Amino acid sequence: MEFKTLRFEVTEPGIGLLTLTRPERLNAINLDMLEEFHALYEELFSDRDVRVIILTGEGRGFCAGADILDQRMHQEAPELYASAATFLIKVQKKYSNMILEMKRLPQPIIAAVRGPAAGGGMTMALASEIILAAPSAKFIPSFINIGLSGGELGTTYFLPNLVGASRAAEILLTGRAVQAEEAERIGLVSRVVPEDELLPRAYDLARVMLTKSPMGLNQTKEALFQNLNAPSLEAAIELENRNQSICAFTDSFRAAIDAFAQGKK
Repeated sequence: MEFKTLRFEVTEPGIGLLTLTRPERLNAINLDMLEEFHALYEELFSDRDVRVIILTGEGRGFCAGADILDQRMHQEAPELYASAATFLIKVQKKYSNMILEMKRLPQPIIAAVRGPAAGGGMTMALASEIILAAPSAKFIPSFINIGLSGGELGTTYFLPNLVGASRAAEILLTGRAVQAEEAERIGLVSRVVPEDELLPRAYDLARVMLTKSPMGLNQTKEALFQNLNAPSLEAAIELENRNQSICAFTDSFRAAIDAFAQGKK
């Protein structure tokens, strides 16, 4: 599948590398990119050969968020800004669906972030299962800095769960940048790694995941996301019970038990 704003490659069996390819705009998100994300995620949803996705940006930045100079947005402005209801359907939901589709994918996503991850770029990182950051990475919830609400594309859902309510409020209400070192300290990212090791470390993690069963990997991603919002411990455990009962009837589980009994890996 050929894209103008994205590049997707199966770089080794089971691992897909998704690169944002608008480096001249710090990989800012335009309407074309939103449509290409939708087309790619729709294809990946039913692709069982790709089991882990690494998400990164070309050039010196991860993603600068929405492209406020998007030519299509300006050309279609009379229609897109006809009313709040029109904007909601034709623009806002296209952006938010990008995040929802990421979470609905069966494949875990590893975000490899260097340079700015601002606005929608920050939320793409937050929506990934694992975030690796280079020392140059910085996370900027820029929405409130341009007259919008800081609650955008799931920031008020993901960020408090990662760093706590008080820290999340301070970051979103001020719109300040969180540098890589602080991001690691407060739990916003999984770890900070040297710049030249960013993608190699992401691949190392992906390869470890590939040693797990496909069903186990997919169901773990689902449980992690669904149970962020579980109304009770009982509800969380019920989802886990369902997942374990399904996995217990897979060939992978039986093969693992047989191997363990024989002292094999």
